[in-house]
Amino acid sequence: MGERSWYAGGRGVALLVRLWRLSVRMEVRRREILRPPYVLALWHGRIIGSLMDVFDRGGVAMASRSNDGALAAGILEGLGVKAARGSSSKGGLEALDEMEEMMRRGRQFAALTVDGPRGPWRRLKPGVVALARHLELPLFAVTFSCRRPRLLRTWDRMVVPRPFSRVVVEYSGPWEPADLAGNLRTVARRVGGEMDAQTAALDREVTGGELWPPA
Repeated sequence: MGERSWYAGGRGVALLVRLWRLSVRMEVRRREILRPPYVLALWHGRIIGSLMDVFDRGGVAMASRSNDGALAAGILEGLGVKAARGSSSKGGLEALDEMEEMMRRGRQFAALTVDGPRGPWRRLKPGVVALARHLELPLFAVTFSCRRPRLLRTWDRMVVPRPFSRVVVEYSGPWEPADLAGNLRTVARRVGGEMDAQTAALDREVTGGELWPPA
């Protein structure tokens, strides 16, 4: 199956995700802190619930240059999020340049799954920090938890909210450009640690325990 077929399949999945979104009881916390334009960081394993609050909000996100990436691009664009093609392993710099150009043309936010597309799991890669620095924009993070979650046996331990469950989406930040100054990898580790702590705390509140083990 060629890339076009994968992309078309992604558009079909996007329709199902929209219907799925209608079935859950979603609560969104701290959306009011967002100040467009901005950069948004999220863990790959929390992408499904986290993106439920950004449909059709004028964003851009990265999808890898692979068949899986073509599927992801179809899903993203079917949800109203423009896809820039590339990843940390192939075409990443070009994709970041494309995201930067889209932001300068008026996109509201740039979202990155910061440990994607294939890990290491929950290790924030410095690209999101570099993008926020270069654009001189605040960096925010988003995560979610849910009642009765399904955890997939994938590298990212993806959390899937079941239909008709309670989903809580929560934003954190901002990290202003001044907060992101210094050694790029050191800053990335600090932001990643704060994202992990936010996710663990939300899990404890919503589910009564942590869905992921301590990092």
